[in-house]
Order: sequence, then structure tokens, then C-alpha cells
Amino acid sequence: MTISTIDEQSTEGRAGLSEFGVAGLLGVLGVFVLYEATRISESLTQDNPLGPKTVPIAVGVLLLVTAALLAFDIARGGRGEAEQAEDVDLSHGTDWLVLLALVALFAAAGQLIPVIGFPASGVLLFFGVARLLGSRRLWIDIVVSIAVPVLAFLLFTQALGVYLPAGPA
Repeated sequence: MTISTIDEQSTEGRAGLSEFGVAGLLGVLGVFVLYEATRISESLTQDNPLGPKTVPIAVGVLLLVTAALLAFDIARGGRGEAEQAEDVDLSHGTDWLVLLALVALFAAAGQLIPVIGFPASGVLLFFGVARLLGSRRLWIDIVVSIAVPVLAFLLFTQALGVYLPAGPA
């Protein structure tokens, strides 16, 4: 039998409250997604029997179900486990310079899509993220940074019929 102090018990209680916060956030997000899904207009001439509301409604319902199950699990005493990954060193703080560089890279890539096109912007994004996160394999970074955005572009434009800017003509 172990003896716990009042500080340990209050810390455990606060940890449980933060987990309820995650469940609440999922619930609020689910309600928001459902609300926005009901505001989608459906065309009378569409030939798809499912319509544009189907996927957003399914996502909203799944978010609400996940929130309810998580809250139920927490109320029954379930707790998330601490990170035990071998590649995470929790003794070091956040590398704010890398984090800010990643945020700037994502923002720049988003702004560059209309100017240089989705594939070129994606190449810059993938390569920049790989290098910022410490990849040391230059040629693999280059190949993956070219292949993934180009394949995604082809999938969306050719297979799904979704327009993405190709870049300057």
C-alpha cells in the first residue's frame, strides 16, 4: 500500500481536468462541424446521391462520439500514459527557432501556391520541413520532396477532378 500526499492527489485531479478539456474541445469542434455542414447548399442539379453534406456530417458525428467516449473513459478513471518514446528527450525545452521557422515555412508555402503553383510550393514545403527537422539525407529529401507533391497534384487534378494551381504557364 502506498501513501500519497495531498500534492500528488491534487496534481492527479488537475491532470484529469485537462483530459476533460480535450474531450470538451472535441465536442465543441463536433458541434461546430455539424452546424457548418447544415449550412452547405445543395445543388438541385447534382447527380451524386450522397451530396456535399455527407462527409462533414459523418466527421461531426464521429467527433461527438469520440468526445463522449473519451469523457466516459476519463470519468471511469482512465488516464493517458506519459510519453515513453525513446526519441523524445523531455529534459530539453522547445526549440522556438525551429518552431517559428516551420510556421513561417507553412505560411510562405500557402501564400506561394497561387504564384508558383501547388507542386512547386509543395516541393519547397516538404524539403524545408525535412531539413528543419534535422534530416541528413539530401538526395532522399530531394526525391521525396518532388515525388509527394507532384503525385498529390496528379491525384487531385486527374483522378479526383479537383483544380489545383499548376503554376505559371
